[in-house]
Amino acid sequence: MKNPRSILLLAAALSVLLSGCVVSKKDYLLKKDEADRCAGNLQVQVEENRSLRSELSLCQDDLSASATRVSDLTVERDDLAGRLKVQQALNEELKTQNDRLGEILQKKEVSQSAIIKETMDINKRLQDTNAELREKLAATETEGKRLQTDYEALRSRKEELERQKEAELEKLKATYDELVQSLKGEIEAGEIQIRRMKDRLSVNLMEKILFDSGKADLKGSGIEVLRKIGAQLAKIQDKRVQIEGHTDNVPIGGKLKERFPTNWELSASRALAVVHFLQEEVGIEPLKLSAAGYGEYQPADSNETAEGKAANRRIEIVLLPLYERTTEAQETTE
Repeated sequence: MKNPRSILLLAAALSVLLSGCVVSKKDYLLKKDEADRCAGNLQVQVEENRSLRSELSLCQDDLSASATRVSDLTVERDDLAGRLKVQQALNEELKTQNDRLGEILQKKEVSQSAIIKETMDINKRLQDTNAELREKLAATETEGKRLQTDYEALRSRKEELERQKEAELEKLKATYDELVQSLKGEIEAGEIQIRRMKDRLSVNLMEKILFDSGKADLKGSGIEVLRKIGAQLAKIQDKRVQIEGHTDNVPIGGKLKERFPTNWELSASRALAVVHFLQEEVGIEPLKLSAAGYGEYQPADSNETAEGKAANRRIEIVLLPLYERTTEAQETTE
């Protein structure tokens, strides 16, 4: 792009030469000052436009680096990109017009006043475009601040949930330690296994400690063990207790088949017996209790050996997160 000041000075000089008139030094200087001011105004507008484009680019970079939710501004960003393309096209138009003005001066087809008017029109279009870009930039900054506020709120909520999770894990660990201590003898005898995995705690009781073979009535020794376990479970307020019954793969036979047609019924009956005991004798709230019968279909060991079958005949007491209330689940879904 040619220097606007040079173009205006050249226009003034050619105008004087073509007119065939003698111009005083004072008139020449006045014309020169007027051309300098016009060129200066044009250069200021161009620089201001470049500055605004730079600010807009920086703002877009900052928004791109924010939280994933900045994707909501994609449409706005694309719109601004389109505006920038329009601005670039306008700059190309300015260059073309300046080139054309140079050609006009060379062909002596226009006067200096026409050049000034053309320059003023260009400046007006630049001012209008810059004002529009300022408005878009302000709107983008406002949206960026809103997203930053949302991001801070989400981060605070995440930290709170992490603190709650840590507190739950500490409670679970304390319960695990107390169960291990109170059932130390049964654990050493291999009758009970206690496992803790992250936020899940399970107590695995062999069949022989709770029930006689083929029966679903609690034995005296099993009742004493369940009392110890129940005393610890009753202290836990933020977990539910699921009782899971399991068997080996030996089919039910003889008269026992009349009461328990399959291992499904036997495993479920044993789980329910434990649930009733924990509710009625220990006092655990029924809304925190549940029973499940898995029959032979979730073995803990191989059914090919007597030891494996004994390991599969078991009751598992599992601590799980509380069920969400219906309203809370609906709010989460929404």
